This record gives sequence, structure tokens and C-alpha cells, in this order.
Amino acid sequence: MDTQAQELIQRHRQIWQRKPVLRRIYNEEFFARLLAFRKPEGISVEVGGGPGLLKELLPGLVTTDLVCSPWLDAVADAQRLPFRSSSITNILGLDMLHHLAAPMKFLKEAERILAPGGRLILVEPWVTSFSYLVYRYLHQEECDLSANPWNENPVRPVIEKKAFDGNQAIPYLLFRPPALAKTLASVPSFKPSAVEPFCLFAYLFSFGFKPFNLLPEFLYPLVSKFERATLPLWRSWAALRVLIVLEKRF
Repeated sequence: MDTQAQELIQRHRQIWQRKPVLRRIYNEEFFARLLAFRKPEGISVEVGGGPGLLKELLPGLVTTDLVCSPWLDAVADAQRLPFRSSSITNILGLDMLHHLAAPMKFLKEAERILAPGGRLILVEPWVTSFSYLVYRYLHQEECDLSANPWNENPVRPVIEKKAFDGNQAIPYLLFRPPALAKTLASVPSFKPSAVEPFCLFAYLFSFGFKPFNLLPEFLYPLVSKFERATLPLWRSWAALRVLIVLEKRF
């Protein structure tokens, strides 16, 4: 059992309760995007549920994570999901893909368990000229653009990888336009419905799950409105996150 990961999750839950602006950013920006693409019928599964925050907005959600927590429904490795083939309508994930030792194994598992028409919906870090500087120099996780995310047998054994080790470049490497075709060739029943970079000012000034904050809650609506209005101007060079939606065709 990863005690460090459990302590981090507990810390995240405590900060979540103390930072109302963080709750608004997640609920109105990150979770709202996940839920907007969710198909309303069938079973929805969250992979990498961590502190169990999304279930507050979607009570019927089946929440899973590699680390055991009392608010989760199941302990499961995203690379070996315990669900029958073609039995799930939606798979939702926030900041989980870039933590996996072999992300293609997860994409193949998602392809297996989703029913035809089902959707894999993720919000992940995204690399741009600006965000690379943030992730490379101001964040505790790696941002290694030289990684090979298609390798299903990494040199470092999966068992050595801790739950919260991550490479924030992984989603960009897999889903940027030149590489997307290569990724989809390994999961041929998926078609991309959305690869949409977003997120800058509000999350950056809130400092996420850090204990400090430079964005008072009363200013959040103005910052959010400005961010949405100006998104086309900075999406390609400054966005910090991306919405990824893959739909299973058959």
C-alpha cells in the first residue's frame, strides 16, 4: 500500500475544503468539461478517482483508483481494469493518464471495456510554449518530451513506479496532431471527438492544490470570463490543460 500516495490524497481533500476558488475551478472548468461529453445512459467509471471529488457531482459514478480510499468503489489498476468487455458507457479521468507507466495499455483497456458508442473523456496537462516552462521548472512532476509513451514495456518495471509519479508531456506526445494517427493505429475502434487545449489564468493564480492562493474567490468569475473570451488568442501557445474525448465506433 502506497502510504505516501494516501497521505497526498488526504492532503488534497483538506485543501479542497479550505479553497473555495479551487472547487469552483474544478467544478466549472475541469469537471464541467468531463460531464458535458458524458453520455447520459449506462455505466460511467472514473479511473484515477484519487480524492473522490467528481462523485460529488455525479453520484452514480463508479470510482476507482490504484490507491485504496474509503470513498472509492474499487481499487483497480488502469492498465488492467476489472470490467467486462463492452460493458461501460463512459470512462472519465482527470490528471490520470500522465501518471501511468504504460499509457497505451490503459487506452487498449478503455477500448476493450467501452461499449460501441461509449466515450473515453480525459482532462490532462498539455504542453505549449508557455506551459512547458511552468511544468518543467515550477512543478514537482516531470515534463519529459523525449519519452516514448507507445512503449508498453517500459525499462523501469511498473512495480517500481509510485502512484503519483508522472510525466506531464505524455498526453501531448500521444495526442498532438503529428502523433495522433500513430496513437489511434493501436486503438483502431476509437475516433477523436475532441482534443481541445484550454486553461490558463484562473488555475495558474490559484496554485491548484498548493496551500497558498493568489486568486480571491470574488475575482474568479471575472477571470474565468476573461479567460474564456480570450481563449482563441492563447490556446495554441499558453494552454495548460487539454480535453481529450475518444469515442468507440465499433
